[in-house]
Amino acid sequence: MSFLTRRFVLLLVVLMCLLVASRPAGFAQNSYQTATVVSVREIRHSPGLTPSRFAGPVYFTVDFALRVSTNSYCVDYETPVLDEVQDLRSANGKEVKVEMRGKKLAVVLPTGRRLKAELVKQTQC
Repeated sequence: MSFLTRRFVLLLVVLMCLLVASRPAGFAQNSYQTATVVSVREIRHSPGLTPSRFAGPVYFTVDFALRVSTNSYCVDYETPVLDEVQDLRSANGKEVKVEMRGKKLAVVLPTGRRLKAELVKQTQC
């Protein structure tokens, strides 16, 4: 192997290591648990008065309860996308995939849609 080829291979290895190390820690695909959506409550928020003549986006806060084995969890999810709200409402009573890391939650709905939500107090459900 020539000197330039060795340098090139070494440079590629270093770049690959940097890319892998700098990749944000996400949710692993194989650590999901099965949960059941127990209840869904939707709250609609309007932006209020805006200085523009055009209306701003409408946000939805969806509070839903999940049951994972014998534990129940309250989850809060906020989105401006109406389809996500409808998918959550249609998942009521159905099984979903869930991964929890602290108070952060990744939910895969039966439609395949992936949501990132947050655990909240039990009184919000």
